[in-house]
Order: sequence, then C-alpha cells, then structure tokens
Amino acid sequence: MKCRVFLMTLGLAFGLVACGGGGGNPGTTSGQPPPVVVPAVPSISLALVNAAGAELTSPNLSQIDSQFLKVGLKDAAGKGVPNSRVTITLESAIAVLVPSTGQLTDASGFAQFKVQPASVTSAGVVLATAAGVVDGAALTKTMDLQISSGTVVLSGLSATPQTVQKGQSVNVKVTVSVNGKPASSNSVAVEFSSSCGSATPAQAVVDSAGQASAVIQTTSQGDCSLSATAVGATVLGSYVVTAPPVTGLLFVKASPSVIYQQGSPGVNTSQVTFKVIDSIGDPVAGVAVTAALTNTDGGINFCGSPATATSGSDGLLVFSVCGGTLPATVQVRAALAATPSKYTDSNILTIQTGLPTQRFFDMGVTKHNFLVGGYFTNKYTNATIDIIVNAADRQGNPVPDGTPVPMVAEGGQLNSGDVSSCILKAGTCKVTLIGQEYRPMGSNTTGGDPRPGRVTITAFMDGEEYFIDANNNNRYDEGELFEDLGVHFMDKDENLKFDASYKNLVTLTDEGEVTYPIPEAAVGTKACPTNSNIGLSKADTCNGKWDRLTKVRNSVVVIFSGDEIAPPGAYDVTIPTNKRTEVLSASRTGISLRLADHNGNPMPADATLATEVIPLTTDSKCAAKGFEGVYGSTTEPRNFGANLVDCVAGDIVNFYVTVSTPTGASKKTGISVTVP
Repeated sequence: MKCRVFLMTLGLAFGLVACGGGGGNPGTTSGQPPPVVVPAVPSISLALVNAAGAELTSPNLSQIDSQFLKVGLKDAAGKGVPNSRVTITLESAIAVLVPSTGQLTDASGFAQFKVQPASVTSAGVVLATAAGVVDGAALTKTMDLQISSGTVVLSGLSATPQTVQKGQSVNVKVTVSVNGKPASSNSVAVEFSSSCGSATPAQAVVDSAGQASAVIQTTSQGDCSLSATAVGATVLGSYVVTAPPVTGLLFVKASPSVIYQQGSPGVNTSQVTFKVIDSIGDPVAGVAVTAALTNTDGGINFCGSPATATSGSDGLLVFSVCGGTLPATVQVRAALAATPSKYTDSNILTIQTGLPTQRFFDMGVTKHNFLVGGYFTNKYTNATIDIIVNAADRQGNPVPDGTPVPMVAEGGQLNSGDVSSCILKAGTCKVTLIGQEYRPMGSNTTGGDPRPGRVTITAFMDGEEYFIDANNNNRYDEGELFEDLGVHFMDKDENLKFDASYKNLVTLTDEGEVTYPIPEAAVGTKACPTNSNIGLSKADTCNGKWDRLTKVRNSVVVIFSGDEIAPPGAYDVTIPTNKRTEVLSASRTGISLRLADHNGNPMPADATLATEVIPLTTDSKCAAKGFEGVYGSTTEPRNFGANLVDCVAGDIVNFYVTVSTPTGASKKTGISVTVP
C-alpha cells in the first residue's frame, strides 16, 4: 500500500494522509473519499457564576446574592490565554458591572466581572456582550440576563436616645431586607423623616450589615413622629423632645441710642429691647424679666411703666427709658425674675440736653464776597454761596437731627430745596444764597453802613439762654449768671441796634428793620446786657430772668461785590474814604495799597491778582514781588503790598485784579503807582 502526504494552506495549516493500492486513484482507499478534518481556532466563553465560581444554569440575576460574569479565552490549541484584555458591555442600565472597564485574564485565561441589578426596582432583560482578541482574531460572546424586581421590607426602626432636649440629636436605624434576606451593601436607599427635625443624610444607603442609619437634629419639642421609607415600604417610630433650659438674655437694641432730657426738642424716650433665649439660642416665650437702671441722675426713669415684663412668642420684651433733667449715660440691666443671677446689660444709652444755646449757635459762609454787584457797580445774577449753621447744646452736644433752622435775608434769595430754612443733621445744615435783587443800597442812620451791596442774613431757632452752672447740676438755679436775650431783629445797617425806619443813600427811599417773635414769657422791658450778645436783641426787651425757652439767633454779613477796581477819585461821596481804593504807602522798596470796588466793598473772593512793571528807562531792572494770588474771603476791602527790587524813581507798577464773570468772560482792571 502506498501513502501520500498532501500539505495545504487554507489560512490555517492542516495535514491529510492518503494511502491506496497500486491501481487506485491517489489519496483514496478502496475508492472512498478522504475524511474531513475541521481546523482548530481560538475561542471565547461567557458564563454566569456564583461567588464560589460554580456556573449557574439559570440566567436570572439575584437582588441579594453576589454573581459574576466569567469570561474565558483559549487559543487554537485549546489552551487558556493569560494577560489578555477582555471587556463586557451591557445594553441596558438596569444592571451594573464591577469593574465597568476591561480587565486582564488570569493565568488560566479567565476574568470575572461582578454583575448585579442597578436597584431593587430593576426588572427586564439585558444583553451582556463579552469581547476579546486572540492571535489577531476578534472574538465576542453574548448572554441574555433576566432581572426581577426585589421585595423590600423595613423593620426594627429605632431612635436613640428616646428622649432628648431640643437642639440635641437622635440616632435612627432601620433593618432592610430584600426578598427575605438582608439587603446587600449600597443596594437600597432609605429616607428618614421626623416631625421634630431633619435627617442627615437625606438618603441613607444600606451598609454591609443590611441596615440604614441617619442622625436627626431636633428643632422643635414634643412627641415626635419618625418614619423610614424605601421602595414603597414604610415603617414608623417615635421619640420625645423636651424643652432646653432657659440660659439667659440677649441685649437686642436701644432705639434710639441717643435721647434728650426733659423739655428738649429731641426724642425723650428710648425703647430698649432684650430677648430671652434657651441653651441653643432660640427665643423663649412667657418668661418674666425684671429691669433696673444703672444710673438715675436727673430723674432717668422707666417712663412710669413697670420694670417687669414677660417675653412674647419671639422671646422679645421691651423697656421704655425716659431722660431726666441732666445729660448722662445709662444702661438697663435685665435679669430673669426666677434666676436673678442670669442677667445682661444694654449698650450705653446717652442722654443729651438737646436745646441749642446762644453761645453755641454759629453761622458761617463758604465765601463772604462774591460777584453780584450793586448800584455803583455792574450787576450779575445767579452766582451762589452757602450759608452754614452749626448748633449745639450748652455742653457742645449736637442738636437733634431733624430740627429746623429758619433764615431770613436782607437781599438776594435764600433757597434750599425750595425753602429758606434748613434741617439739622449731625448738628449742621446749610442754605444756598442766590445773588439777585434785592441789592441793599446803604443806610443813612447814625453808625449805619452807607455802602450798597452789603447783605445781612439772620438765622434763629428754639433754644435756651446760656447760663453758668455754678453747682454743676446741669440745671439753672436761681442766682446763677446767665446771658439775657430779648426780642431779636435783623441788623440790616450793621450799627448793632434796632432801627425801625431809615432811608437808603442811593434812592433815598424808606428802609427799616423788623423784629421776630420769641416766647411771650421771654419778652420784657429791661435793658439787655452790653457785654454779651451785642446787636442780637432789641433794646429794652429783656426780662432779667433766665428763659429756658427762647430764640437763639445769629447773623452774618455777605457782600455783593463788583467786578472792577475803582480808582481813588471815582467814588460817590457817600462811600467812606477809609473804604475806598487808596495807595497807603510807596517807596523804592515797596508799595502798600487798599483795593475796593465802586461800592467801597471788597472784590470777589476768587478774583486773581497780578502786577506789571513799566520801567522808566530801558535799562531799569525794577521788579514787583509778593502781590500774586487771590483776593480772598472778607467783608471789608483788603490791603495788599508788593516788594520792589532794583526800582528807581519814576518806574511804574501796575496792580491788576481779574474777575471771572458768570458768562465765562474775564474782566481785568488795575491801578498804577509811580515809584517815588
């Protein structure tokens, strides 16, 4: 018998041995076809196994037992392929894998993935696909897995401790079973709730012992309900929360924190608020509290109301404090009536006298002299300055906010928010004065000022006469020195006395001063003092008595300045010579002069100064120094000087003043002085 060996390559090598007789066809035996041989190829396997590695015949996933998908790789020779990456994918999220990424096969060519339902409510079929590569060949294997939802039962709900104080915490725990067995770790989330607080965490997952637990922070007191809920299952429980002990008081506020003594224009009463609190800082209602004052100087009191109060539902209680007759500081001490050792003090409450007094009533201006003009000068309208009032009581404390200060003016317009008064805030306020008609025209009275353009503004308000507190009780006592005030008036002509009628010197028409009312009890027929408050009271209207309620008052003079320097010989005869422009002195080392407008008044405060030297000869080195700057705020013409350097007789020094007008233009005027 003859045998032949045929070698063929069909992607994979295999051998075929054919034997036959001498006359037969090659590769046949007795005329029969050769046997078919199947080639050997790599393979992949996929099985569902339990925790012990035993293959499960049912494809059902368990809600309670650990199960694994086991993947195996073999080469063409049937040997396991180690250290080869395999993956499993699930077509649905109703199941989950651990790990969810690929892993390497072990020495036997196997790898396991834990597989479990995503939740106890998961149900349905999910396709699992295993994949790997062996000798370049991509291999896959699939398996359908069946999932049925589990039945959850909650039992043994407990709260520890069973009784706590409000603000303390309660530990709660419940046992969770699925399909009659303890739930596996992280498989079920339980929600705890209570009528007396909130649970942390809000969703508690089952631990390895099949239990879920949380902590409830109590926020209310009483018989408290408790529940645990998961996947439709609910179990109930209870515990008790008692009231925490009352631990003390908190000072809340004093409103206002500054009050004024009896009879003052400011608020005389403060509402001092406290809160009763428990050990966790919550308000407590129905608690009796007593109060006491740390100082009763001058009759500080509880406004005639009881010094005991009961806290409301918000834990708050209020005591009213009224100022006495003295400035002082005071605190309210509040204590628990049942436990006086538990107390607290309010912040310091300040009591001020409040009434403005004459010595502390002040007026000022932003500029005394501004460009408005008058009857011997050009006129300009709508320039403004501010009139400022500061008011304090006899100890320098600010007058209460909101106190009004009326003002009146001899000329122009007072306007602050469409009114001529201002409202004190922090002891001060201001009103705008607009430069316009009426422009005063001077006075022909004895001692009166004859110059046009001088405007008196008067402010007044309710206050008291200043006194010398000899015994330091902050009250006026009979016999103590005081500054008597009579009826006040506006001293328009600046002669420090009241003139009911006079003529102005420009048009010779009638002018006059008027008085303003004060409390009737403060009006008298006695002479007013000549050593205080001069020019502030009409003669023979004082009463010789200390008046707690009168009008304090003050005045300020403002100048409606002109726009140019008047040469010495250009003045009207009514203008006093000592108020006119004049060269006061001149020498080769310096020149002094007075500069005034045509009314004999100062130039505007912001007018600028400059000099120019015209030498007598071309080789003169004369220079003037020290005159530059601005005119400055004043009610009277100012004197200016210039130092001369290297000047000779006959050199001319020009002194210039430049005034900026409301139109934006500038007006420059000057006076020339020849070096003697």
